[in-house]
Amino acid sequence: MASKNTNKSKVYFSNKYVCKFITEEWLSSKETSTRKYGKLYGVNYHVIEKIQQKDGYNIPLSTLSTMCFNHGIKLSEFFKLVEKKYGKFLNDGYEHR
Repeated sequence: MASKNTNKSKVYFSNKYVCKFITEEWLSSKETSTRKYGKLYGVNYHVIEKIQQKDGYNIPLSTLSTMCFNHGIKLSEFFKLVEKKYGKFLNDGYEHR
């Protein structure tokens, strides 16, 4: 019998590393406010604050797409950069319980 996909499935290519990459690579200036970053990347400053949280947050693909567009890269390139930086920590498989 096939197992059901439940909310308990764990995704290892996590939002934590996506947010961590954005924070370390794109939001690293201490002199730039969250409001300025929000304007620069086309999102509300509250989104920037959520991204900068220790464990990141569940960033919507539409938000990530907007930020990548305003940063001047494609989504596919963004994920390649995240994988290059954090590849040893990532596993894009699923664990079913």
